[in-house]
Amino acid sequence: MKFFISVFLMLSSIASSQSIDDILKGKHRSEKNKARDIYRNPKETLNFFGIKNDMTVVELSPGGGWYQEIIGPYLRKNGKYISATYDPESKNERTRDRYSKERDKLNSQKKLYGDVLMVPINAAVYGEENSADLVVSFRNYHNWSGNSEFEKLRAIYKTLKPGGVLGITDHRSNSTKDEKGYACEPCLIDDAEAVGFKYIGSSQINANPMDTKDYPGGVWNLPPTLSENGLKKTQIKKCKKSFCLLEKVIGLLSSS
Repeated sequence: MKFFISVFLMLSSIASSQSIDDILKGKHRSEKNKARDIYRNPKETLNFFGIKNDMTVVELSPGGGWYQEIIGPYLRKNGKYISATYDPESKNERTRDRYSKERDKLNSQKKLYGDVLMVPINAAVYGEENSADLVVSFRNYHNWSGNSEFEKLRAIYKTLKPGGVLGITDHRSNSTKDEKGYACEPCLIDDAEAVGFKYIGSSQINANPMDTKDYPGGVWNLPPTLSENGLKKTQIKKCKKSFCLLEKVIGLLSSS
């Protein structure tokens, strides 16, 4: 049996924390990305997930690479970073182009990232079975529900070693269903346990008490997207100022 938890704990050693601190300050990160650190709390989040620099870590759908540029360099010397990403064989040209862009970035910066394994996000296993210490997902679980959620959870379960950990952060919903970018935490727990994981706990470290979760455009009305879809002018002003300054996310993880 494998387990999953959701409690942001600060368990890392001083050495690993300092290493993450150095990476967060790195010149390879844009000022725009660094500006999100105060809201996303990457060091605390990764420490909670129990990351160590000698682990094999799979990141699901790294997208623009916000966490990739932190985790990849952290694992470069002693660990292994696996990107479960766009499918290079997709019929969608945009998807293939995004894969190529990520591949070219990683290949051109091997001194920063090392040798990264890229696998399609829709694969049945991310690398070899029972090989990963940690699988992480940042703000994309809500895209799985109703589509390929169980397929992904099974692939993650196959990929993790016994005792491995699944860490998930996403926008927590007040509802009993996933909607407009918000994820139903009890639903995730039930679905993960149905696959074989065991729930351990959750945390509010990234929680935003100002998030009313009732925006017509969902989480995309919040920073950093700040979509104006469905918002009145007064709401737009609030979201751009103090009302929606923080991102509402949850942290879930799994281990066995």
